[in-house]
Amino acid sequence: MNRIDIEGALPPLREQGYSKERSTHWDHERQRQQFARCFSSPLPRIQNIACAVAGYDDNGLMETHYRIVSGPLCGTKVSVSMTAHGLRIVLSNTESKLIERLQRIQNRWQRQLHQLGFPCLLEVTCADESDA
Repeated sequence: MNRIDIEGALPPLREQGYSKERSTHWDHERQRQQFARCFSSPLPRIQNIACAVAGYDDNGLMETHYRIVSGPLCGTKVSVSMTAHGLRIVLSNTESKLIERLQRIQNRWQRQLHQLGFPCLLEVTCADESDA
């Protein structure tokens, strides 16, 4: 069975000629590179630093907020902050059923991000009605 590489950045690996262990290593590397591209920026290095400094709050942490507007996580607020030990990602929602589902998969998502080379702390919280 051939894999389809949606982004097309790296060609799919042939199953012939690779041991299972080597294939797993390459699959892991490909996932890590594709995920890393999501965080790459076309801005020059100096502009990146200026943007980062502008995003710091009073405690010296860089933080940004997003709101998911479609799909199964619609209405979820995503807060991402940079800490000394990696990213801190907080998913907040007002629906208790969605929070329960997210809490069940929280550890798995965090473990997968660590495996891809992105140390982080993933939290799922209940948002106040005023935050939603």
